[in-house]
Amino acid sequence: MMPVLRTMGRQAPWVLVGGVVLGLMLPGLGNIIGVMVPLLVVMLLTVAMMRVDVPQVVLHLRRPFRLAAVLVVFMAAMPLFVHLLAGYFNLPPALHTGLVLLACAPPLSANASMAAFLGLDDALVLNVMVVGTLIVPLSAPLLAATLLETAIDLDAGSMFIRLAIATGLSLVAAYVLRRSIGRQRIERNFDVLDGMSSLLMVIFAIVVMNGIAVTQTQGLPQIAGVLGLVLLANWGAHALSGLGLWIFRDLRQVSFTPQDGAISLMVGNRNMALIMAVLPAELAGSLLLFFALYQVPIYLTPVLAKPLYRRLLSGSSRSPS
Repeated sequence: MMPVLRTMGRQAPWVLVGGVVLGLMLPGLGNIIGVMVPLLVVMLLTVAMMRVDVPQVVLHLRRPFRLAAVLVVFMAAMPLFVHLLAGYFNLPPALHTGLVLLACAPPLSANASMAAFLGLDDALVLNVMVVGTLIVPLSAPLLAATLLETAIDLDAGSMFIRLAIATGLSLVAAYVLRRSIGRQRIERNFDVLDGMSSLLMVIFAIVVMNGIAVTQTQGLPQIAGVLGLVLLANWGAHALSGLGLWIFRDLRQVSFTPQDGAISLMVGNRNMALIMAVLPAELAGSLLLFFALYQVPIYLTPVLAKPLYRRLLSGSSRSPS
């Protein structure tokens, strides 16, 4: 099994592309393994926490103002901007709602593993993802009610407890495994951990893209239109934030850094599953196609972005700036 995982880790971006293909070809399989989603989330977080450089995590936590600024932009300023943009282009209500709720969502749980694939700052990603996930029960209902006049029936306390338990379990499991395996042995087997992450993400893709089967009757033109919108929403946000950070660094004559790339990745890849799980049934049903197709740009990002980030990050340092 170890050689297989090692090979998958070395080819992780292409394995994720395979996950999209399987999600499209085997939608019925998602019904069978859908009950595994909470376990998959915990396992993904555990693998990410095992791989991440703990001193770097602590270093970012010692700069709480930057962490807070990133979260405010991600989960407050961006929903407002997206709401205004969607209104300007007069998008249909379902797509308008989907885009705003997407912008309210925290960074994707798998972003830390993706950041590692791409050579970005996975420690920063892990911190923003964990804190953002814990505050979304408070921020998302308020923003949805204010911007969309949509009520989200969400028990913030209960959701916070569930998310805290999942994060706590991942943290404890990662700590125990790091202590038992040893840091040096883990560092020698990063490929294996990357392989485990990619395998878990493939399984998750099959579960999430199961929604495509429910919406097949909507016709190819509508599917193509929604796919184009989610590609623009993800890659457009990713590209614009990366371009802005690159221009800012260039004006200061400073190289584009792994932290910049990590921020750009998180701007595009959001954990909409947390939002979908608590939406009213009618609203969730209208967003099913949007949610399922949103996985496509997420899973294609590593294979498309890796050459670009390799070029941008040449000669840059992994230390926070």
